Amino acid sequence: MKLSFAKRLKRERELAGLSQTGLARLCNLSGPMISCLERGESPGSEKTLASVAHALGVRPEWLRSGSGKREADWSGDVAAFPGAAPQPFPERIKQLRKEAGLSQKQLADLVGVSKAAVSCWETGVRGVPSGDNLVRLAETLGLDPSEVMKVDGKSFNRCEVQLLAAFRMLSKERQLEAVKLVEALK
Repeated sequence: MKLSFAKRLKRERELAGLSQTGLARLCNLSGPMISCLERGESPGSEKTLASVAHALGVRPEWLRSGSGKREADWSGDVAAFPGAAPQPFPERIKQLRKEAGLSQKQLADLVGVSKAAVSCWETGVRGVPSGDNLVRLAETLGLDPSEVMKVDGKSFNRCEVQLLAAFRMLSKERQLEAVKLVEALK
């Protein structure tokens, strides 16, 4: 039995580990719009479809009809999907903070870091927060760490986020040892 667009969308969102709100944020849409799409109340515009498909890593035509190849292969061809470009991490954190109605100082206090750290995350001076800071940042913004990490067209599950956070806390020497260990486990 072939799934409807609404059911395919919901299944793909759940497989990606995203809430409706999380998917909406990735696509610069509203939560109610995602809900409406999943209930089959709206087919969505082509721009909306392209944005949602890109966020989920599937082809728009497959998401709409269930036909053709499922997996997307954009290989950097974001221009093919106007309005669907993934948000870089600094912009995403700034947007999420503002949506939560928090100042940089308020967010810093809730996460347990300095205002300067939040500013550096938002400007890209520092990369993704490491260790527990990433988990506290996500929780403060009401998200799963994997939702915060879904940026630049890549999705990470909770286990990968925790592994990445722990890896970043290691010294360079220990990181090399960890890589060798993981390679030996293959």
